[in-house]
Amino acid sequence: MRFDIVAAAVAALAVAVEASPSGTRFRSAASSHTKRGLSKRSILHETRPVAAAHTWVKAAKLHHEAVLPVRIGLTQQNLHRADEFINDVSHPESPNYGRHWTQEQIADMFAPSQEAVDAVMQWISDELGPKDTTLSKGRNWLSFNATVKELESLLKTEYHLYQHAEHGAHHIACDQYHVPEYLKQHIDIVTPTVHFDGRLGASRGATKKTEALSEGVQNELKKRAVTERWKEATKHSSRKLSSSFSRPSKGIVGGPSDASLTKQGKIIHNALMSLDQCDTMITPACLQALYKTPVGSLAATNNSLGIVEYTPQAILQSDLDLYFSQFQTKLKGKSPVIKLLDNAVVQTTNQSFSFNGESALDLEFAMALVYPQTATLFQVGDLVQGGSFNNLLDSLDGSYCTADGGGSTNSAVDGQYNSSVNCGTASPTNVISTSYSYNEGDLTVAYEQRQCNEYMKLGLQGVTIVYSSGDFGVAGNGDTCIDAATGAYNDGSSGLFNPSFPGTCPYVTSVGATQLVNGTSVRGQEVACQKVIFSGGGFSNVFAMPSYQQKSIKSYFTNSPPAYDATRFNNSQVVRGYPDVSANGANYVTAVNGNFTLSFGTSASAPTFASIINLINEKRIQAGKTPVGFINPALYANPQVLNDITNGTNPGCGTTGFEAVAGWDPLTGLGTPNYQAMEKLFLSLQ
Repeated sequence: MRFDIVAAAVAALAVAVEASPSGTRFRSAASSHTKRGLSKRSILHETRPVAAAHTWVKAAKLHHEAVLPVRIGLTQQNLHRADEFINDVSHPESPNYGRHWTQEQIADMFAPSQEAVDAVMQWISDELGPKDTTLSKGRNWLSFNATVKELESLLKTEYHLYQHAEHGAHHIACDQYHVPEYLKQHIDIVTPTVHFDGRLGASRGATKKTEALSEGVQNELKKRAVTERWKEATKHSSRKLSSSFSRPSKGIVGGPSDASLTKQGKIIHNALMSLDQCDTMITPACLQALYKTPVGSLAATNNSLGIVEYTPQAILQSDLDLYFSQFQTKLKGKSPVIKLLDNAVVQTTNQSFSFNGESALDLEFAMALVYPQTATLFQVGDLVQGGSFNNLLDSLDGSYCTADGGGSTNSAVDGQYNSSVNCGTASPTNVISTSYSYNEGDLTVAYEQRQCNEYMKLGLQGVTIVYSSGDFGVAGNGDTCIDAATGAYNDGSSGLFNPSFPGTCPYVTSVGATQLVNGTSVRGQEVACQKVIFSGGGFSNVFAMPSYQQKSIKSYFTNSPPAYDATRFNNSQVVRGYPDVSANGANYVTAVNGNFTLSFGTSASAPTFASIINLINEKRIQAGKTPVGFINPALYANPQVLNDITNGTNPGCGTTGFEAVAGWDPLTGLGTPNYQAMEKLFLSLQ
């Protein structure tokens, strides 16, 4: 497979969506007017990702009268200036550093042109007749309901109910779809179509249509109890990793077979607090000593640390109490601030490391490190379908999914259309950490670009978005690589390197993993993590290199060129490299299901780094300054505030992967935090 497939995407700037939570609703009238002089020929717009074709298989044809919620993402303006805008508020040399934008300013700057709105509206009217259509206030989403028959005619496609090959989850989608040639420049994506990352969102006014799905499919789905579905998934999940890799199966984000979840080590019968054991047991005190991080003393009311979890992953209060009784007694009996997004619940029916290990790791350490500051749990997704990154964005910004910011419905593929979506009901915290990921190849390029620029817009608002870089070195989730001939995933023994998403989005801070060398003290040497997991890292096949990375990546290829060519990775030297930074990711002592257990992964690195940024925000807020927001430009301009990691590799795909070298590298980034140096830098900025 050649990388010319993604060349256009690499050269393009990412595309996303932001608007305010109110909008315009109107009924279009059928019209014979068409665009004069422009071709009405329908052309292919998006195709189902090759990887998804092997993961999701067709289960049944949808009934032609089934009503689907349709959303058309309109191409927005001024995205070619995104780098300019984000640097203006984030680069340390900018006179506007920290002067973050309001949602209204963002909506005004990036709203699609009126021409785009009118042209797409006219197309809907001409093809389907009068439709009750909603336009978001930011004018970037058009929403309406259509039958399967109407939508198949509109998009020149065919809809099916798909079933996940491993654990039986269901999804409504098609293999590809078309739009008129003259509208291609005005449309980013259409849903539901070829995107398989989460639930199907309905536009306002969708009603219950259980009769719309074929009777056989309904009966089959009703037989599958929620707990039984997840128990079945667990049976196929090889999550028990000890001293070497196993290959977890790939599942829906947050499901027990999600390979991005934390990896389990041995049970600890005597959890020690001594700094002498930090090479084998990491505690909050170890991290504070390792990264020169002070014990928290401030608790600004507007600076809670955001931690994202995806149902059915859940925290147990009993585990929090057990952990805090040992490592932070003042927190015993305390819980995070819980925000339930998209019909989420903190489920307690299924209790095992596969259901509780991730949340325990993220929240126990985050809450201990930032105390007395609070942590906010953004719990995403319900028990039937779970959730996706898009559902998180839905909830942080109502206009991202509907026009009115609420009262919409979400269409579950079990035949129910009455699950309400919480759109725009949660305000983002100043720092949001997520320890979950997809592979870039799981999703379409347009879809990833649109999501990525939503992170850009959160950065413009002063939000720091932190993502883990993955646990399988240069391979993707579940230790899979890309077959050069077919583009499909393989068993990880060979093939093209498999980049992570959203870690490759240039508007997030991607965090890799390190570890202490065995036998060293807490002040000892860190190396790239090679115990149980390997730090995810490499180069994107989708996103262009951001300006803040140009100097570092040029230095990397000049001074430490990797031993691979284009047959292994995108070595064009014009694409985004990841991760940006790193933090310890091995031997975390966590309380899970009543036991102290070692946990491993960039799932630990991300909330650790996020906690340090949260503490720095406390100092800036105390000094009357704004939160740091998007931190990458400042860190790349000042790499001396991080501890450079120069030893280790991140194997995968039958190779030793990349090597840690002096300066930035694609496995530990710029290095691990030096809190004192980072605090001094960010407090010196206006």
